[in-house]
Amino acid sequence: MKKYLYIIIFIVALGAFNACSDDDDFSTDKGMLLTLSTDKISFDTVFSQIGSATKQFRIYNRNSKSLRIESIELVNPEKSGFRMNIDGEKGTKLTNVEILKKDSLYGFVEVTVNPLDDGNPLLIEDSIRFTVNGNVQYLKLQAVGQDVFIWKNRAITQDSVLTNTKPILVYDSIVIKKGVRVTINEGVKFFMKDNSAIRVHGTINAFGSIEKPIVFRGERFDNIEGNVPYDNVPGQWDGIYIYSESYGNYMENLHARNAVRGMTFYTSDPLQKKAVMLNTVVQNTSEYGVTAINCNIDTSNCLFVNSKGAAMAIMGGEYSFLHCTIANYFRWSSRVEEALILSNSSETGQGVPLTKCDFINSIVYGSVTKELALYDNGSSGFNYKFINCLLKYTETAGDHFVNTIWNQDPLFADVKSNGTYTYSFELQKESPAINKADRAYSLSLPSDLRGKSRLSDTAPDLGCYEWTE
Repeated sequence: MKKYLYIIIFIVALGAFNACSDDDDFSTDKGMLLTLSTDKISFDTVFSQIGSATKQFRIYNRNSKSLRIESIELVNPEKSGFRMNIDGEKGTKLTNVEILKKDSLYGFVEVTVNPLDDGNPLLIEDSIRFTVNGNVQYLKLQAVGQDVFIWKNRAITQDSVLTNTKPILVYDSIVIKKGVRVTINEGVKFFMKDNSAIRVHGTINAFGSIEKPIVFRGERFDNIEGNVPYDNVPGQWDGIYIYSESYGNYMENLHARNAVRGMTFYTSDPLQKKAVMLNTVVQNTSEYGVTAINCNIDTSNCLFVNSKGAAMAIMGGEYSFLHCTIANYFRWSSRVEEALILSNSSETGQGVPLTKCDFINSIVYGSVTKELALYDNGSSGFNYKFINCLLKYTETAGDHFVNTIWNQDPLFADVKSNGTYTYSFELQKESPAINKADRAYSLSLPSDLRGKSRLSDTAPDLGCYEWTE
């Protein structure tokens, strides 16, 4: 019996020895190379001091022999800010890394941007160099770095001017205190973290330009999936709130996108000017675009588009809209309201007279049967007028509608989004909105949202965009 036991032990030991011999038989053949799962790893915009998401790759040995990788090293880590981790081991240079035949290793890369004095995006490049049996292979690394100001729970308590030295990355809220005026110069960008908001109790004066608009957007620059960028995804940050005590706001060439609630103007005294909006864009919101309660607001050349709820909801007050486009082709979920809602009741049901609400040379359209909702409580003033507008609504006679184009598709340039949720609300050549505006009203607004002249033809076009060849 013991004899057989010794034989079994010998056989097992011999097998183990042979297995070790095979695994330890590392090839020095220069013809055997590593296979990498990719030849390049790219990061979208990475903010200073924050660090990137981690990206993964794999190192394969598809050869019939095990290999000993002499070194895996980052070429220029001190300058680039890249870091690596190979199968749980961190470092800028690893040596004698073993990879068995037909096996693989996991690699991980991340990067942090060193703060710079330059507010412009910077291309950051580096490589991971693999040396095995005298062969050298490279995995290229690339990131777009952006230095930013980081604001967390920032309260502005005195009159201030914000310039475009570098973008502002916002955590939580920026609160403009009552009585404080904040001037925002052209080109300032606000990258908004999840649930962050702009809360205005004082006054905001935003002076963007067509070439350098003021931008409020989510802070993600990568893709949510495939070719769909996060920049097209709604609901990434909270919104802009203009409170009851805030008056005299001015917004020119201001673009706000991907919020939950784009802009909210709270109950105010309609005898005081709440806001003037020129060349303002609010788009792609997961609850509503713009809501105003009993306010006094003038809007010109504005684009309010794509929301799960209304792109524009007005409850009482005094308003004017000249050459505006209000449209809704929201496709992230089922829509719940028309593009434009007019009412003389607040959200609580309290009567708030709509003393004036004029839409001139404008477009109201979208993807549902009717894109205009009129809610009259019968006991408060309900005064509105559409003059030279294209509307998707039940054809109606009366003084409220003058020279109306009913239910004709304005033929926006792209509302199909090509699978990426990117839209264009410029007009196609065949659009029924072309040359249908009243020129007399357009004289006070001679250029469109892009700065193109709308007075070169006999009659301008409806909406915020003038069609050009």
